Amino acid sequence: MPAFRIHSPTVGPSSQAGAGQPKSACASSGTALALSGFALALFTTSVAACRPESRERSDREAESRPIDTSKAIMLTAIDYAFDAPEAIPAGWTTFRLVNRGTQLHTAQLVRLEEGHTLSEFLVAYEHAWRTIGPRPKWGKRMGGPGAVEPNGSSNATMYLEPGNYAWYCPMNIEDGVPHVFGKGMARPFVVQPPESPTPKRGPQSTLVIQLSDYAFTLSAPVTAGRHVIKLENVGVEPHELGLIRLAPGRTLEDFRAWARDFQGPPPGQVLGGVNALATGAEAYFEVELTPGNYVLLCFVTAPDGRPHADHGMIQGLRVR
Repeated sequence: MPAFRIHSPTVGPSSQAGAGQPKSACASSGTALALSGFALALFTTSVAACRPESRERSDREAESRPIDTSKAIMLTAIDYAFDAPEAIPAGWTTFRLVNRGTQLHTAQLVRLEEGHTLSEFLVAYEHAWRTIGPRPKWGKRMGGPGAVEPNGSSNATMYLEPGNYAWYCPMNIEDGVPHVFGKGMARPFVVQPPESPTPKRGPQSTLVIQLSDYAFTLSAPVTAGRHVIKLENVGVEPHELGLIRLAPGRTLEDFRAWARDFQGPPPGQVLGGVNALATGAEAYFEVELTPGNYVLLCFVTAPDGRPHADHGMIQGLRVR
């Protein structure tokens, strides 16, 4: 399938697709994809017996399924807290964020490595934010439903392994201070082992968007209708995808101007998307697209302290 790359001149380090992705314990597994015929069969047979993740790979290659929104886990945002379950089972999980507050809110998902707490993460994260330093590596960003306006909703689907997780809201439009720091908008939860085996392959998608440093690459032109969009972070840095439908007569430059100081209402409707994903991670979201002009953007902070949008990761999109 041809790829339709949307990008601006890159500022800072660039990366090739797949750069920085976590490697399998068996380093030769990627090579197997380049083999063919008898060589591939021989390679697969020789490693399957010694590779415990071979069963997992078989599961991932099973037939994918559509997103079942009727089973979505509700996540409610108010000013300034989350109402969400304290524990959920592992596996592919769809979250639906509903904004009952008066401000824009979003739900960033982070997985905390064993031995670390949400309180510890918030201290380390705030220090990194204030000093333009690196985020704690033991807090892995896993996506989550993107930003949504008051009384609106967004969704995201991610595969969650058992462990300790947390939600937090990094929106900072009112005063420049993220809600997670200034308002304490964060909530921990636990992902428990499932009672029965869960499929590893993700939902069916109608469009794939790869996130790199600093560009979006679309698998096909975008047409109007209901879409399940798969996001793949193939960059070195974490990336997100925010989606805005521009109001009639408004342009990408209008949005750029608004994003400089966030004064007044945005020149369009915020439709969600997926929050920051670590290198090699994937996630899905479902959205109804009508004909018109849209904006794709990434506001994740780069190592130089500037948002990725300042490095060119903000683009116009025409839906026909």
